[in-house]
Amino acid sequence: MTDGGSTTTIVPAYAEGLFGLRAATSTALDALVADIGGWAEGVAATTGTAAEVVRLGKGYAHFRDNDVLSDRFSLHIARSGIRLTQSVGGVFLGSSDIRDVGSRVPAIHPFVAILGDETSDHTPAFARAPASERGREVMLAPAGALACTAADVLTDAGITARAWARQREGATAGL
Repeated sequence: MTDGGSTTTIVPAYAEGLFGLRAATSTALDALVADIGGWAEGVAATTGTAAEVVRLGKGYAHFRDNDVLSDRFSLHIARSGIRLTQSVGGVFLGSSDIRDVGSRVPAIHPFVAILGDETSDHTPAFARAPASERGREVMLAPAGALACTAADVLTDAGITARAWARQREGATAGL
């Protein structure tokens, strides 16, 4: 605003920002929230203002893949000719309830591609893929492998004990 040659800046009395944050682990998310709070406090101190950082809700826990169960699943699905590869770290950061389940009990969340690497999801080709022969194959093979993995857990106390031990190790390590 200009008044007789001088410039006046109008600063609102209140400003608010809402941010959605993600991190690879719950521990990393907590650290990120703390960092942002520190940055906001630093900006407030520098500008002579006040800042309040409020975390809305708990958010989703990060997913803990249980390698004992994943190894069993991989063994079973290999019989169908599908070979699993390791996922790229940080790629599957989407929100999902399985993340909270996996923080409490041994869990897996296998991804089996219905298209090649050259095709992305959220495309018309991806929308058609489940009705294809490959889509049917990729639906039935993991369903069978999951059923066999569940049968292993129910019939082999050693697998169950190892899966729970790995779950506790991950929780203790904050992973």
